[in-house]
Amino acid sequence: MEKCPNCSTKLESQFLHCPTCGQTTDLPRFQIRHILDEFSQAIFSVDRGVLFLIKNLITQPGTTAREYILEKKRKKYFNPFSFLLLVLGLNLSVNVLVKPYTIRFSGTKNPSQHVTPNISKDMLPYVERRREATLFIEENINIVGLAAIPIFAFIFWLCFRRSGINYAEHLVAQVFFSSFFSLVSILLTLILGLVLKQYLSFLNRSLLLFQLVYLTISYYQFLDYNRPINYLKTSGATVLALLGWIAVSGSAIFLYVFLSV
Repeated sequence: MEKCPNCSTKLESQFLHCPTCGQTTDLPRFQIRHILDEFSQAIFSVDRGVLFLIKNLITQPGTTAREYILEKKRKKYFNPFSFLLLVLGLNLSVNVLVKPYTIRFSGTKNPSQHVTPNISKDMLPYVERRREATLFIEENINIVGLAAIPIFAFIFWLCFRRSGINYAEHLVAQVFFSSFFSLVSILLTLILGLVLKQYLSFLNRSLLLFQLVYLTISYYQFLDYNRPINYLKTSGATVLALLGWIAVSGSAIFLYVFLSV
């Protein structure tokens, strides 16, 4: 007799839902179409345990993602897509309020007021384009955050193809991890914005280090590793993912600044 993946209640063959927790008995593996369904549900259902999910993403992020994605314990956790939408909305509000990236440009739209004397007038259009690109990132941080998720998922999928975890499942895992990273980014931005005047470089370095450590640990748990040597695998994959995102985002900014003038 089969058991419910979520609560381990014994299930009879005619059951469509678990009589104890209500979870659907026939849950397929994640595919792209399932992710689209989850996004639609995220718009209308935001009533499960957010704090419980946050606590688990702090203490056991990879295990949480593994239970939700691979062990199909879907009723146990707050919908990750609902959580992502909430965090991205909060992240956008904080960035517009604190302006961590464009505070040095505030008060004027004239780029010549923000350049040093050794910069020629020919470079002013490029300086203005860089200012516009930075402003776009700040005002559309939610779009930037969403764009990073499929890239990270693709690189981790390439690195761990032999695990049998498909791309869509890596994508859902990244939704969990990226949402929590964005939440940490919000808190750190608010704290540093209140304490320091010039904090952007420290903020970026701190977030980069946190993301490296967090994803290394998260994927170690998600892949159910139990040998410390495997931290080298997950840390290497994390470095590749970070470098991949830096290359993609940096190239986009470069093309905008230098090829659009």
